[in-house]
Amino acid sequence: MSGFSPSTAVLAGRPEPLLFIVIGLLALVIAGLLMLAIMLRRRSRAAAAVPVPVRPPAPAPAPTPPRPRPRPSHQNIRGGGGGGGLAVATSSAMVCPTCRTEYHGMTYCTRDARRLVPPEDMLGGPGLGPMRALSRSAGLVCMACRRAYEPGLRSCPHDGNELVPFPVYNATRPRRAKTAEPTGVIARICPVCGTKYDLNARFCGHDAGQLVVIN
Repeated sequence: MSGFSPSTAVLAGRPEPLLFIVIGLLALVIAGLLMLAIMLRRRSRAAAAVPVPVRPPAPAPAPTPPRPRPRPSHQNIRGGGGGGGLAVATSSAMVCPTCRTEYHGMTYCTRDARRLVPPEDMLGGPGLGPMRALSRSAGLVCMACRRAYEPGLRSCPHDGNELVPFPVYNATRPRRAKTAEPTGVIARICPVCGTKYDLNARFCGHDAGQLVVIN
């Protein structure tokens, strides 16, 4: 016991502050690691929360409108005089439903004053049933003034005479000599519009007025 001194006790107690220092350093290191882990986790969450821009889909190309189908150009053939079979006419022509004569640039038939129709109506074109085409193919004629009308009338609105079907009129009308009225001779005029016609025309093709002989 005599060999132990106070200085020896002081030296024996010095390792305790060093231990505290080491523990403190370890605690700081652990705290730093925890802070670094928390920062990295927050950064990853922030990166995941940022929305990724989505490109809008490209607009679909506008559909190309269908091209109109050109109307076929048929051979220009007139029906035989006096109501023969109807031949296929050109797309710009108009046809008389009664006598089947083809015209260009006119509204009425110059033979019977009936309103002209497109060839498609006579041939049962699009949108027309067979009964409609048949009614356009028929017609009634006044034996006195020779005007033609749509089926359904009984008497002529112009002079009151009884109407007959066109086949009956065509079979019973008087036949004239072919040289009686030469074609191409301008000899008749419309008293309404002043349009001139040859001897084969009886009515104006623009207003259906009855022609008079030029003096």
